[in-house]
Amino acid sequence: MADDIKKYKFISSIFKMSIQEMNNIMGPETIKTVYRLIGERVGEGIVKRMKERFKIDAWTPENFSEAIVSDVLNPVLGEGGAEVKPENGNIRVKFNVCPFELAEMDITHLFYCTYTEGLIQTSASKAFGTNVELEQISLKADGKSCCEFLLKL
Repeated sequence: MADDIKKYKFISSIFKMSIQEMNNIMGPETIKTVYRLIGERVGEGIVKRMKERFKIDAWTPENFSEAIVSDVLNPVLGEGGAEVKPENGNIRVKFNVCPFELAEMDITHLFYCTYTEGLIQTSASKAFGTNVELEQISLKADGKSCCEFLLKL
């Protein structure tokens, strides 16, 4: 276990230094775009996997909310790390835990927020077959207690 922690800390430190160098060379907007695209790519695969795993014929805000929490968010963030709830035909997503912050990354640059936005917006768009709009309510990176988004279906 101690050896695993050392490996993860090493990888994390290299990753942090890489991000800093990319920021110095390419600037923050490029990094945000890259993270957004990675989130979108992950989001595309999530819906197919959840549909097969949970045998879902048609997505509703309710079954999407339940599936994404149990299949995607809880395994990464832990139980209660995220709340996803239908709300007036839309879906409210609240992150109480930031996985990047847990990995001791500097989240104030907002690089990692675009990953999360891409993941949840793209997975919802794929599930519902429409261009889902994402409204940013709050971000831990801005000093708020949680990250909160509204997916407008």
